[in-house]
Amino acid sequence: MSESNTFVFAKITPKNEHFEQAKNELLGILEATRNEDGCVQFDLFVSDCGRHIHLFEEWQTKAALDNHHQEKHTQLVAQKFEHWLAAPTEVTLMKKL
Repeated sequence: MSESNTFVFAKITPKNEHFEQAKNELLGILEATRNEDGCVQFDLFVSDCGRHIHLFEEWQTKAALDNHHQEKHTQLVAQKFEHWLAAPTEVTLMKKL
């Protein structure tokens, strides 16, 4: 039996003064991320209140997701987010039933 796809729901809460920077950094890696091996979907959403950025991701395997976290562009955004976030990112990994 093959491994089912891995889905990620992430809630990112930037500090108000860094919201636009955080949003733009994520928008800046969309194309590179979508072109990574194993990426099925990588989409950004903004909450109605305008305080949270939500990521919806689908990866062919957990290994592909793990590789994504090692990519240079992902690491650079993560480093910036260390100073820009008002709260830790809430990440939920899921499998489709």
